[in-house]
Amino acid sequence: MSKKDIQDPYDKTVVDPLKIKQKIQKGASKRKYNIILTVLSGKEADFGKVFTFNQDKISIGRNKKNDLMLDDPRVSKMHCQINVIYSDVLEQIIIEDLDSTNGTYVNGSTVKQSILRPGDKIEIGETVLRFSYNDEIEEKYHSKLFTFASTDSLTGLYNKRYILTELDNQIKMVKRSQRLFSVVLLDIDDFKKINDSYGHLAGDEILKQVAYTIRHNLREQDIASRFGGEEFLILLPDTLLEGAYKLSNRIRQKIEEMELKFQKYSIKTTISAGISQFNPGTPKIESLIRSADIALYRAKKEGKNKVVGV
Repeated sequence: MSKKDIQDPYDKTVVDPLKIKQKIQKGASKRKYNIILTVLSGKEADFGKVFTFNQDKISIGRNKKNDLMLDDPRVSKMHCQINVIYSDVLEQIIIEDLDSTNGTYVNGSTVKQSILRPGDKIEIGETVLRFSYNDEIEEKYHSKLFTFASTDSLTGLYNKRYILTELDNQIKMVKRSQRLFSVVLLDIDDFKKINDSYGHLAGDEILKQVAYTIRHNLREQDIASRFGGEEFLILLPDTLLEGAYKLSNRIRQKIEEMELKFQKYSIKTTISAGISQFNPGTPKIESLIRSADIALYRAKKEGKNKVVGV
């Protein structure tokens, strides 16, 4: 993108907002780049997450109808919007506050309407976004950085840090909406024997197959993670204990039927699982996971290859 394609970054003259719609329609076909919003602060699980837009009007707010929906109680339903405005001689990217309750800030200053420059930090509620525009290669680079930071390299599932942050976010949502959720703590039975009998490479393949089975039996909103070693933790939003039990038992059955062909061996395994439902009286994340762990211990003690709920 050449310098003539976009406004002088230090020119604070904003195009007449009454002409925004006309200018957007006129310039929509000229776009050769994407607008990038990178999360710098807010929900810890979103750190480094990159949102990419190629349209010329981007709405931001708490309502799901927005182009970028932020789960932040300090963000208004329709908080602000970013517009790309064209004229014959320049192009401007501006942010406009939509009469939000807590205001829109750019680089620490409250704004009603302001031109955005690459690197500007947009503060909306407790969320901070960095504004930039770039090409597909750079976009993929930032996406990979987020993936490396949030996922387990062996199984491709989310890591422990990510799932704990999502659990914290779910608890905050329950306090506002009273929508309950459940967690499943799942463990591969006799995993040490597999490593001792067939080697660690075989153990790695079992971990990957179990992770694959978990992932392909979940809903879009469910979150699965490798919690440590041969343990997996699954977060099931809007799911009570009964629903979590049915899902866990289906996964258990699928893994029981699974057979891994490794070198000259045919390896079978099973899993045990403990389920815990979050209730408003549950004091914190540690208590929720401890309850699931107690249920998992019972499943192991009662013969393994079993699902137990508390």
